[in-house]
Amino acid sequence: MDSADQPEIVPAPAPTHFAAGEAAFGHDLNRRILACLRERIPDLKGIHVAAFGNTAVLRGEVRTIEEKRVCVECCRRVPGVMKIVNDLTVADHSPIHFDPKDD
Repeated sequence: MDSADQPEIVPAPAPTHFAAGEAAFGHDLNRRILACLRERIPDLKGIHVAAFGNTAVLRGEVRTIEEKRVCVECCRRVPGVMKIVNDLTVADHSPIHFDPKDD
């Protein structure tokens, strides 16, 4: 069979009506996660939340391990979140006391 006889293979057009709905769902999920975070930790700053489908992504720096735990717990409680990507770091700048006699 000659290459000119073969039909051209082209990708199917993307179903834009599904993409729009998915984007709207992600935006709504993002808004609900942020509302939960603001309710639990009103002075929380430096956190970036993104929602991709039913996955919530948390990035940024929190002050304590407790704040990190609360952020993840907020995501778990928001309806529609099925997976959480926790990329939060703790900025606890307290010095760690190491005593060699404890060994």
